Amino acid sequence: MRDNLDECLTLIFGSEGGYVNHPKDPGGATKYGITAATLGAHRGLGRPATPNEVKALSLAEATRILEAQYARSIRFDDLPAGIDYAVLDFAVNSGPAQAAKTLQRALGVNPDGVIGERTIEAIMNRQQPTLINLYCDERLAFLKKLKTWSTFGKGWARRVAEVRAGAIKMSRGSSVLTPVTATGTAKALPADTKATATSGGKGSIMATIGVATTTVSATTDKLAPLAGAGNKLIDYAFTGLTVVGVLLSVAGIALVARSQLRALRSGAPV
Repeated sequence: MRDNLDECLTLIFGSEGGYVNHPKDPGGATKYGITAATLGAHRGLGRPATPNEVKALSLAEATRILEAQYARSIRFDDLPAGIDYAVLDFAVNSGPAQAAKTLQRALGVNPDGVIGERTIEAIMNRQQPTLINLYCDERLAFLKKLKTWSTFGKGWARRVAEVRAGAIKMSRGSSVLTPVTATGTAKALPADTKATATSGGKGSIMATIGVATTTVSATTDKLAPLAGAGNKLIDYAFTGLTVVGVLLSVAGIALVARSQLRALRSGAPV
């Protein structure tokens, strides 16, 4: 599903955000999901990139890295819509080999970390929404075993929930990215991604977006520990807020990141 790649990259860039260098993150300095080690290897530096080099990473170079080192590694073009997004997002978050092994375990095939013809065949013989749910369950179980879960767990759980909802929507033939209208809301973009105050009031939309997203995220965080405890009302509320969070997140991303990716394809400056 090559025509699905731009949408998936837009969503992943929105999830990863801009430059971060959390002291408890073993990946160190990261931008757009690209770690210092990955950037250094891509540039042939023979060493991890410095924090300043990571901070200066452009969206164009990040796109090339994700396509070459992640999308190609998981055979993105051969995966059905929805599965491609779920596996690529996991690959960027935890590495292509781990994403592939988790997929293979969900399918019941040999988890060698290399997506081959047997894995592809097994995927095609499964109901895609069912497989996406199983895959996201396996991904969440993997993340909960990491020693950094206590630090990053809430964010990871929210991300997996967003990917689950978005991937299932894709598998049913719908785009996750939706146009933003003058009354729409969206999530703030990475700090170095600029939006202009033109074209239907994008600037004013972006100014009000963070409030809505923060409110939804805070409420979801409060409900997360209670979800799955047998209270159907809370479970429905948690699921509903998660879906709302997806819509809030992707709408703003669509304002800029998608247009930048299209510009990259056409060779225009970004």
